[in-house]
Amino acid sequence: MIVCVAIFGRQNNPLYIQSFTEADDGLKLHHIVHCSLDVVDERVNNPKKSGPMLNETFPGLLYPTEIYKVYGYLTNTKVKFILVTLDLDVRDADVRNFQIPFTCQVKRSHPELLQKE
Repeated sequence: MIVCVAIFGRQNNPLYIQSFTEADDGLKLHHIVHCSLDVVDERVNNPKKSGPMLNETFPGLLYPTEIYKVYGYLTNTKVKFILVTLDLDVRDADVRNFQIPFTCQVKRSHPELLQKE
């Protein structure tokens, strides 16, 4: 179950954040999403630590919390997609199968979000 979707620009500026839970969880999800940007930046900026994931646009699981799993996707224009799931049994392949069509849909409906800044 997806509980939050966020899109961030090249400079980690929020372009879109939507949570799909009750209002009291919204602030916690925003915090989790913003913390996940640090993990994405660390993997992109430290190629020796991140290994083969640097060349991919799907860094996979960024980190798990007690309740959520946080996944990321990086476009070739450095726009970051963050997905927070409630289901702890989600596999990377399931998220990848969601992220790529989701990115394509965003590109069709809001092309300005994925343009180079």
